[in-house]
Parts: sequence; C-alpha cells; structure tokens
Amino acid sequence: MVERVYHVPAPDCSDRRNAVFFVARAITMLGHRFLVRPHVELAPEIVAARGSDHAVFLYCGLHRSLWETTGVLAPLQLARLPLPYVAMGDNLVKGRVFQALSKKIGTFMVQRPASRREMLESARRLRDDVLSFVAHRLDVLIFPEGTRKNIPLRSRYGEFFPASFDALLEYARNRDAIVASNPGLKPCETYIVPLNVDYTRVREAAEMVAEEGGRPRTLHVLDSLSMIRGIGDTYLSYGTPIRVANHLDLDRKSLASLARRRCLDLVKILPVNVAARAMVELGGSGAVAAGDLHRAVRAVVDRLRPFEERFRGFAAGDDPAEIVRRARRSGLDFRTVDAGRQGLYRLYAAYVEHYFAPSGDA
Repeated sequence: MVERVYHVPAPDCSDRRNAVFFVARAITMLGHRFLVRPHVELAPEIVAARGSDHAVFLYCGLHRSLWETTGVLAPLQLARLPLPYVAMGDNLVKGRVFQALSKKIGTFMVQRPASRREMLESARRLRDDVLSFVAHRLDVLIFPEGTRKNIPLRSRYGEFFPASFDALLEYARNRDAIVASNPGLKPCETYIVPLNVDYTRVREAAEMVAEEGGRPRTLHVLDSLSMIRGIGDTYLSYGTPIRVANHLDLDRKSLASLARRRCLDLVKILPVNVAARAMVELGGSGAVAAGDLHRAVRAVVDRLRPFEERFRGFAAGDDPAEIVRRARRSGLDFRTVDAGRQGLYRLYAAYVEHYFAPSGDA
C-alpha cells in the first residue's frame, strides 16, 4: 500500500516576537492582576502534559463574551504555558489595520459564512488551519460554538462545530505520514483542553438580550481589553486534557460532543445564576416581596444540591438574603421585575440550565 503524502504548510501567523504582542500581553496581565477578580482552577494534568516537548494543545470552550479571547490567556501565561493562537471570527475584527494588529498579537481569522457554500469552505479552511498549527507544534484556542448568542437566543449552549476536531483526528491517525511528508516536522501528542469562564457580570449581556436578537458590541480585538473594568469576578476553569490518541474510534462529531460535555462539566454555579433562576420562576411583574424571593432562592439551591461542588461565591447553607446580596454584584436589581430585565434574568439563569435538564445537557 502506498502511503499517503501530506503537504502541511506552516500556519499563516505571527511568531509574536514583536512590539504589538508584548504591549498587548502587558496590558492583559495588568488587567488580570488589578482590574479583574480572577478565580482560576487549572487541572494539574495540563502542566504535566504540556511539560513534554511532544505535546500540543487545542483549548476549546463555551462562548459567552468577547473577553474570553484574551482573558483566558493570562492564567496560562502565569502558569508558564505556551500561549495558544486564538481563532476569531472575521466579523469581530474590523478593518485591515486591526486585522493586522490582531495577527501580530496571535490570532487567526475564521470566516463567518453567509451561505451553505461559504459554510463548507469556512469549515475546510478552519480544519486546514488547525491541522497546520498542530503539525507545527503550536497550541490553538477555539470557541467551537462559533457565536456568543446561543444562550441569549436559544437558552442553551450550541453544539460544537466539528471541523477542528476533524483536524485533530486526521493528525493523530496519520501522524507518521504527515511527519515523513514534511521535512523538519517532529511527531507530537495531541490533547484537547476543555475550558470555561463564568462571570458575575457579562459585559455584553444587555446588548445580547436586546430586541431583534441583539447585536453584541464588537469593535476590534483591543475591545476585549476595555471590557476588563466592567467584569469583576471571573471563574476560569481549565479541565483535564483529553488525549486524542485514546479516542481514535470516534468520528469528528462524537469527539466534538465529548469536548462539549467536558466543557459543560466545568460550568460553575454563581449567586447571580441562582437569584436569576428564582426571578424567572417567580414570574410576574412589579415589586418582588423579599420573603417570596428568598423562598424561591432556597428552592433553587435545593434543586442544585447534587452539583454543590460547583457552587462558587456561596455555599448551600448560606442565607438566601446573602445569596441575593452577592448576586447584585452583577448590576441586576432583584427587588422589582420589569420587561427590560426579564431577558437578563433568563440569560443568567440559562447559563446553568443544563443542571436542571433531565438529560444533564442543554
């Protein structure tokens, strides 16, 4: 049998040894230290696996805010892990100047398709890009849902598009042939690292729940840095790596589904999620009696007790009034209900909806 020949060109990306990258990294790290209240949970297996010269990571996460595209990098920098190259929709970075700057920082563009034909082409290009990064031992960060608007529009997290996972399977199954066909490449072990960010306050929340589907603010890649001041507590979770070689029996969709489930398992339950769920269940409009709200909060907490290890910022035995007080850090008012806030209550409640769904998924 003739072995297939693979031509895997070097990825079209900056090597980051430039002033733009160093300035952006400094701003991100300063913001992480002084303007955000980060709570980081990094699985020890990540550092252990990436300590090998033969490992390469594809980080993937649920998508809620543009802030994640830079915010999740700071803990990796502090852990002395290589920074991944970040996939960003080409609709998020406006203009050639900012696209050039974002490339220097370490992003690569993903085409946002407007038709079925463009969708297939976009998937092919993303697959080829990820294969190129992996083969050249460069880590990648993607948000496989492809949009921040699944929760605002559908009250559930979206499925993960399989193109990137197809690239991982392609490399793992044909590693020897790829290395043999491309002088200078060395074999590596590929891993998927699930991640998730939970927010006390999602900066684009109001825009994403606005009428007509919402249009979350998007300027350019530097916009993610300006978000820092309005976020507050962030819970950044990086889960146990998934070794791709252990799952070669899966097809691309099944591997994408496995990665999605691991990301969902990282979702934390915050006071704002509990109080928002209570407000949704109370319904109605106008003033909310404190006693009614506190009883609803207690009922929500009791239903979530099977997932108590995922509570953050409160404990199961806390007084409901204290849980509501902490939930107000999101900027939401839990004393009255009006039409303008209903969408925000539903948004923050939907972030943990999968813990209520009978299937354990949403």
